[in-house]
Amino acid sequence: MAGFRAYEQKFVNAQRIIIVACGTSWHAGLVAEYLIEDLARIPVEVEYASEFRYRNPVISERDIVIAISQSGETADTLAALELAKSKGATIFGICNVVGSSIARATDAGAYTHAGPEIGVASTKAFTAQVTVLTLLAMCMGQRRGTLSDTKLRELVTELHNIPAKVEKALKLDAEIQLIAETFKDVPNFLYLGRGYNFPVALEGALKLKEISYIHAEGYPAAEMKHGPLPSSMRACRWWLSLPRIARTRRW
Repeated sequence: MAGFRAYEQKFVNAQRIIIVACGTSWHAGLVAEYLIEDLARIPVEVEYASEFRYRNPVISERDIVIAISQSGETADTLAALELAKSKGATIFGICNVVGSSIARATDAGAYTHAGPEIGVASTKAFTAQVTVLTLLAMCMGQRRGTLSDTKLRELVTELHNIPAKVEKALKLDAEIQLIAETFKDVPNFLYLGRGYNFPVALEGALKLKEISYIHAEGYPAAEMKHGPLPSSMRACRWWLSLPRIARTRRW
């Protein structure tokens, strides 16, 4: 976090933090919104980089823009940070590839050091980004006096325990294969989460779409009653209203 130390005072005095990213990195940014507002008490906005660059955002010199990208070459994210830079904001980059375009364009930053991305599903990049953003939120909270020493020690301990928990999860291969076999022919999935788990639900749905090409959506748990649930109930009522012969017909 040497890059943070160099701009520590700017983070402490920031009036707002804007996170720009795409895809999986955007989901990591959503987790960071919860973390930074909770631990450091600084307002955070998370923007799709592709949308941010096509409007006229209100940005001041007291704003910090965090650009997140696995490759460090995401064109939309690069364009968004250049726009923010032209308006005087401080730019902090989080990426995996040393010497990438985003790493060179930012004022400061942190590398995730997640190693090369082999597959389409960016899993270790997401985990590494969330870890770096957690450390960033903890540093800011400590410097601003909004995070107690007791809570800080608790969070550091939990971070140290993550590798052991990942190793434990990787031993569940047999159970995971059984679940996959059970649900492999299901045409739609809904991932539900609340709080920190809402962005995780979005990321889970994205991973299922990327790997299996099954339609999936992530939803805040309480929003089920405002969209999917009523539409499902209407579909059920319509189905039950059909004559029995129509319901048993092979479509």
